[in-house]
Parts: sequence; C-alpha cells; structure tokens
Amino acid sequence: MVRNISTQPFPELHCGALGIFTAIACQPWGQKLMISNPGFMEFILDRTMGQTKEAKDAKFELVGSLVSSSTAAAILGSQYYLRLKTYLREGPYYVSAVALVSTEGAD
Repeated sequence: MVRNISTQPFPELHCGALGIFTAIACQPWGQKLMISNPGFMEFILDRTMGQTKEAKDAKFELVGSLVSSSTAAAILGSQYYLRLKTYLREGPYYVSAVALVSTEGAD
C-alpha cells in the first residue's frame, strides 16, 4: 500500500511514503520487506521519478539510511548495495551527461 502511494505524482504523498521507507530502512525486517517487493530497488535507483527538490532529497535520505545500515549489504545483495553507494556518492541532484555531436552540413 505504501509502495503504491510512493509512486503518486503528488509531492506530499510521494515524500511522505519515502519518509516511511526511510524510517524502516535501518531495520533488517524493513530491508527484507523492501527487497521482496518487485521493482522496489529499481524505483529507488531511478532518478527520473520525483523531479521536485523535496522528492530528490527524500529519496537521497532513504538511500543514505539504507547504505548506513550494517545489514544492508547482506540483505540487499552486493549488486544493489554498490548501486546505492554510487547513488549516495553522486548526490541527490546528479544528472548524467548526454553528449550530442553535430557536424556541419548534416541534415
């Protein structure tokens, strides 16, 4: 139910749901609950969801809470744990650069 609320486009609902996840992220049972939900980790690592500053900050806080937990690496698996650490290192407002090259005379 909270997962469904977290995908809503309304910042108050989205950030509130992320706050609930942040509160349980440091608990092993909360991490197991998150990883057992299909697509949850992809949702957390997707930077295109939640374009407001509040949403980005809430998601970054959730990632920070997961990474700081001593049980996260074992429960979430090394693949997700490393991706979460990368997310944390890049910061909440990271945008990957896209290089476009145009040549003179090209249509």
